Amino acid sequence: MNKQNSFLAYFQLLLAMTIVGSTIVISKMIAGTFPTFFGTSLTLIVALIGITPFYLYHNKKNKVIPTKSDWKYLALQSLTGVVLFRVLSFYGLKMTSPVNAGIITSTTPAVIALIAMFLLKESISRNMWIGIVFAILGVSIINIFTEVHNSVEGVSDKVFGNLIIIFAVVCEGLFTIFRKKTPNIPAIHGSFHIIWIGLFLSVPFAFLDIDYSVLRDYSFNDFLPILYYGLFGSVIAFILWFDGVSKVSASLAGLFTGIMPVSAVILSFLILSENIEWYHIIGIGLVLFGIYFGSKK
Repeated sequence: MNKQNSFLAYFQLLLAMTIVGSTIVISKMIAGTFPTFFGTSLTLIVALIGITPFYLYHNKKNKVIPTKSDWKYLALQSLTGVVLFRVLSFYGLKMTSPVNAGIITSTTPAVIALIAMFLLKESISRNMWIGIVFAILGVSIINIFTEVHNSVEGVSDKVFGNLIIIFAVVCEGLFTIFRKKTPNIPAIHGSFHIIWIGLFLSVPFAFLDIDYSVLRDYSFNDFLPILYYGLFGSVIAFILWFDGVSKVSASLAGLFTGIMPVSAVILSFLILSENIEWYHIIGIGLVLFGIYFGSKK
């Protein structure tokens, strides 16, 4: 892969994880308003509506028929990265804070690298290991000091919620690994398929946990996080991530997941006018250095 393609892949992964990082806050808002499977299904309905025109256009120009093996791994991607990741995140964030969730997501690069080493037999270079360490160190500094400065409760009070988030991180790691098993499926096609499969899997459970008595109480503002998660957190992020991951190794792609908690800090400053402290600057610098160092040949 030439330098231009490498830069494009890195930019796609960076932007995708920036969007996914913003959904940590969005997920907290959704979890506080909607039942878990109902909220998950709503985001996927919006995503499916958003991506279908693009899929039909691209499929007309370049018709792609997944093989039996492709369908298996598309289903696994949908189960892990679409349904289980959202459901576990929503459940976990009902019991823990976005800060705690951010601390746990800092382990994603290491989780993906380890899974890739065992399932894909990828060799992890010294540069990659150093990059992973710096990325984890950076996001850990951000989240640990944020916890110290802003939380009056002990982390032990939220152990169960944190445990659920850990399982969500593992699902996110598996999602990236399974994408490597479908290299011939274009990003638009893969995103479309995993979204409708995810909706198919989650809708039956949505009917079980809908509180019909409060449906009329929802306002338009309540649905704004659903719209954002569906269009940006699903359609745009999936397409960028699908295309970027297909061009680099799984362990290198895993490094870019360190952007998730970093983007949450930056967006909090830009949108919520929250202060950026010294530990934010150091943490962001370490993450970016880790990505740079790990992506060097």
